[in-house]
Amino acid sequence: MKFEIQSIADKGVFEKERLVLKVRSDADVGDYLVIQTGFNDGEVTIGTYQTYWFPYKAVSSGDLVVLYTKSGKENTKELKGGRSAHFFYWGLSSAIWNRKDRAPVLLHSPEWISKSPDEL
Repeated sequence: MKFEIQSIADKGVFEKERLVLKVRSDADVGDYLVIQTGFNDGEVTIGTYQTYWFPYKAVSSGDLVVLYTKSGKENTKELKGGRSAHFFYWGLSSAIWNRKDRAPVLLHSPEWISKSPDEL
């Protein structure tokens, strides 16, 4: 995978809570989703609670992708050494990472299909 889940910072502190991903090789973050799943006995479960699909944006090896739980405006900050931190905002109304029975799953999904409910 071209990303690794590095940390969940400030768990339970809504204004600061964020998931931090490190980019391992050049990629488009729009090919990825984060799903909050259940977690039990050291493993994720099939339960899903929240989903965030990143917008399309090229990111480079060594960059950070930061997903805040709160609302905000997408932006990028230049870091030392030519790297960048890319900030995204889930738009939720409360902290979600303060439960020990929930875990983040990063899913690579470059191909997908959808239909309008009227077509089905």
